[in-house]
Amino acid sequence: MEKSKDKIRHEKVWAYLQYINKPLMKYLFDESYDEIDVDGPFLLIANHSTDLDPLILASCFPRNQLYFVASEHIFRLGLISKALEWLVAPIPRKKASAGADTVKMCLRRLKAGDSVGLMAEGEATWNGVSTDAFSATGKLVKSSGASLVTVRITGAYLSNPRWGSKGRKGKVEARLVHIYSPEEIESMSASEVLDAINRDIYENCWERQAEHPVKFLGDKRAEHIERAAFLCPSCKGVGTIISKGNEFKCWDCGLHGTVTEYGTFEGIDIPNMYEWDKWQFEALKNMDFKQSDKKDVLFYDDNVLLTQILKGHDTKVIGDNFDLCQYRDKLTCGMCTFYMDKITNMSIVQAKRLLLSYEGSYFEIKANDITSVRKYLGYWQSKNWEVE
Repeated sequence: MEKSKDKIRHEKVWAYLQYINKPLMKYLFDESYDEIDVDGPFLLIANHSTDLDPLILASCFPRNQLYFVASEHIFRLGLISKALEWLVAPIPRKKASAGADTVKMCLRRLKAGDSVGLMAEGEATWNGVSTDAFSATGKLVKSSGASLVTVRITGAYLSNPRWGSKGRKGKVEARLVHIYSPEEIESMSASEVLDAINRDIYENCWERQAEHPVKFLGDKRAEHIERAAFLCPSCKGVGTIISKGNEFKCWDCGLHGTVTEYGTFEGIDIPNMYEWDKWQFEALKNMDFKQSDKKDVLFYDDNVLLTQILKGHDTKVIGDNFDLCQYRDKLTCGMCTFYMDKITNMSIVQAKRLLLSYEGSYFEIKANDITSVRKYLGYWQSKNWEVE
């Protein structure tokens, strides 16, 4: 089959990228990687640690050009978006939605003989531990008729945590776990494929650090940890954590801690972000936190931007400098009200963009740098509003 002009351009860009990307990843992450060469179209699935995962993974495939699935928000950046589409043609994934269109585009690429890369967890880890892949991933692999390649990335969370403001110098690796041939995939059920993916890409950086400690050096290791840590483990205040340099504290009760060179915490009883997460989401589920002094409001933030995402990546700004308030049965943003039982999906892009699907429409709530929107997602996921 004769290659299209677009395909020829994408392959040339991929080849040029190798010369730039490898030294860049070495500089940023001290990356080491397996070089992988696969015949025929394949679906690459890896764990999701940072926004730079596609560049980390690109080093592994000098001879196999891939089309990566990317968050829909990068298609709303004007000229940058147009340049990205022309150069590498990423496949858009609208978070906080069913994702059926993304699956179709992936299958179309694979059936055409192209290879596709995706991070099946859906979002980069907040705490250094992998979550399960989307339940439909096994069906996607089975439907593709292509090979499946699984790669595990290690060290990237500690080098560039999703909530952080600056990278740390450490060690990042991208290692091949398994190549499943189309014949192997054919012999497996969709659930068996999903189980294999979850097993292959699972990463717990804290277990790895306990076995083989690696230092990740930096002078701002704690900055913006409040984006992830929305609940104080001492006074249970919401949004009371602040940070500077390598230290964080609660402005309400005085709790004080340090992020070490190993990514762990000193000065508090919680050893790492994973354990903090387990505690704070359980507290949120059980309503075990200090509630707002505003009438009937559980917690809130100010100065957020509300935008409606329209078809074709167009946007409509509804309002800026809005108050975002969480009630037991609804979420309000300025003059807009979203009842919890009518929100069909919710997700977070990067660290401060909350996306939600509501009665057939799609919205983005963009917070400021120090606001954690994770508590809103956690409250919706806990479904406390169904109880009363």
